[in-house]
Amino acid sequence: MQESSAKQVEQEQPKSEPILLNEFLTEYRDILEEKLRNSLVPLFDPKNKDEQDKERINRLENLKRTLYPEQVSAVLALTKGFQKKKSLILTAEMGSGKTIMALATAYLLGCKRILVMCPGHLVRKWIREATDTIPGITCFNLNGKGLSDIENWKKGFSKAKGFEIYVIGKERAKLHYQTRTAAIVRNDRVYCPVCHAQVTGQMTVKRVLAGKRVFCDNDKCKSPLFQADKKTKRFAKAEFLRRYVGKGFFDFFIADEVHELKGGKTAQGQAFAAFCHISKHVLALTGTLMGGYATNLYYVFWRMFPQKMKDMGFNFFDNTKFAETYGIVETYVSVETADSNIASIGHSSRSMKRKKEKPGISPLLLTNFLLENTVFMKLSDIAKSLPPYTEEIRNVEMTEEQEEIYKKFEREIVSAMQEALQRRDKSLMGIMLQSLLALPDAARRGEIAVHPHSSDPLNPVVIAKAEPLDIDILPKEEQLIQIVQKENAEGRKVIVCLEHTGTRDLTGDIKERLEDEDYKCSVLKSTTVKAELREEWIKKVAKENDIDVLITNPRIIQTGLDLLDFPTIIFFQTGYSVFTLRQASRRSWRIGQDKPVRVFYLTYHDTLQEKALKLMATKMETALAVEGDLTDKGLVALSEGESSVMFALARELIGEKNNGHQETLEDAWNKYKKTEVENDSYITDDEPTTVTTTITKGDRKSVLIK
Repeated sequence: MQESSAKQVEQEQPKSEPILLNEFLTEYRDILEEKLRNSLVPLFDPKNKDEQDKERINRLENLKRTLYPEQVSAVLALTKGFQKKKSLILTAEMGSGKTIMALATAYLLGCKRILVMCPGHLVRKWIREATDTIPGITCFNLNGKGLSDIENWKKGFSKAKGFEIYVIGKERAKLHYQTRTAAIVRNDRVYCPVCHAQVTGQMTVKRVLAGKRVFCDNDKCKSPLFQADKKTKRFAKAEFLRRYVGKGFFDFFIADEVHELKGGKTAQGQAFAAFCHISKHVLALTGTLMGGYATNLYYVFWRMFPQKMKDMGFNFFDNTKFAETYGIVETYVSVETADSNIASIGHSSRSMKRKKEKPGISPLLLTNFLLENTVFMKLSDIAKSLPPYTEEIRNVEMTEEQEEIYKKFEREIVSAMQEALQRRDKSLMGIMLQSLLALPDAARRGEIAVHPHSSDPLNPVVIAKAEPLDIDILPKEEQLIQIVQKENAEGRKVIVCLEHTGTRDLTGDIKERLEDEDYKCSVLKSTTVKAELREEWIKKVAKENDIDVLITNPRIIQTGLDLLDFPTIIFFQTGYSVFTLRQASRRSWRIGQDKPVRVFYLTYHDTLQEKALKLMATKMETALAVEGDLTDKGLVALSEGESSVMFALARELIGEKNNGHQETLEDAWNKYKKTEVENDSYITDDEPTTVTTTITKGDRKSVLIK
């Protein structure tokens, strides 16, 4: 460290070198095996079913749908677990049937009144699947119901009459309701409606009369002196249910996509907590349990296992302590001298510590929390029932004019970014990445990158500009048409995924190019079809309208939807979200699919698009471990790697590349596919099924528009 530095930062180094997990298991295998045999006795052994298990298997035959043997094992394990615990987690990869397994578990437990909170676009799917699974079940859609409906249900059903399922979207569950007074007012005095004690205190009385959330000050009562105002149209149904239907009203609560409810003080997180409180059993469902950080699970654990968290020494605000115990936390020490112009020796200084969580988890998280509370299931467990799944990358060369425009724009915007970083200004990073990802596909429109901190909105500061090209069809569009032609000739419908469907909307361009070739297309946007109606809308356009191609943003279809009518998915743009890419690419490869599923990824060679797909391949390779495969690759590599694809892309662009051999897209992708085979994840064949193709430039001509 230089003594003349006014602010110096150093990173504390670990005291000892970490040991790789596979080395640890090899060295201590005998001791660990003996420990496991003596301490762990599984509640359910699929190879040694008892009489209770066999009786439950017979009862499952009463369902309207038949479960796969692997699904039956998961359901039996959950059922036995709920005999000892209130809350459990089912972590199962997308497409493995989480919905039917959750419903079957509630059925075996005899839970008559079932509550489901899920993303809004899955409400109707849950109702449909419940109707198709449990005989005679009565379904209620809470998304469109008001307070009076919920109150009437409580009054009319002291006990459930047969199986009932109540489904609500997590967005609707969080909305807040207005309140009004519920106290008794006589002769300008206020009394509690329950214990009839007088409410004292001038400020308290004013608050009661104003309908504020005040409670009776009788220690033995504490009843609410407010109630919901039924005149309002927006209210928090979760909070209302917690306060007015009572604890234990629901026998079984299913929290679908629970990883989306990980927030501590978020409204959706509070709704999750309210539903846990009023339910006898809680089952959380997810295909991606964590996003790489230990704290992703902290508040999920607090809502589901509050007593265990307390017993482990955590309070509600100890998320940093939890990260230090079960994750990876870096501590930075900043030392600042009293005078930046004078050497620090002999002068006063102060130090500040800053902690930052890094991706990575400790194996203790699995042993202390997950193993005893979670059932893990992989799609490969039932892969023998699924058709083949293949992926292919088309790495396309740009035209000469297209490449010239792109490279010039890249030099300009990267130069502006480097200058901004020297001033410690990172505001250009998002603009740089989005512009470079979009430009090759929007070459006919050109691209203008404007500084976000321009002082005059009418005269913004332009940091880079690409002129539009007059070109009929771009190379990637040609590839798209060729793929659609081949797939359509085999009677296969196609989904085309686009990242830019908003500000740089390309859906019209793609639709026009395909319709010019006489293909019937529809566009699905979040603004045109309500979330809860999307699956029905897709089925309608696929069958009644008999479309050939559905164009949409992958984020719209990444969770919950079963797109069995579209066995071919083409990512015209891939973006840089690993989660979105993995989820959306498997939307067609699900139980019920009877055609081979083919996925294509289109990128432009030697552009940011190619770099993004290469980096995502590396991230997906490590993500396999976090989502169920306990290897040192997942636990160590995540903490050593870049925290996000976005930052890694930015570093590559500004010249902070890794030293040595630069891995190609083909190398990175094939390593990822090899890891899938080794981990028995997703792939049904014995060998990777990826082919990378580079399209040679043709004689295509374009004109630069001045």
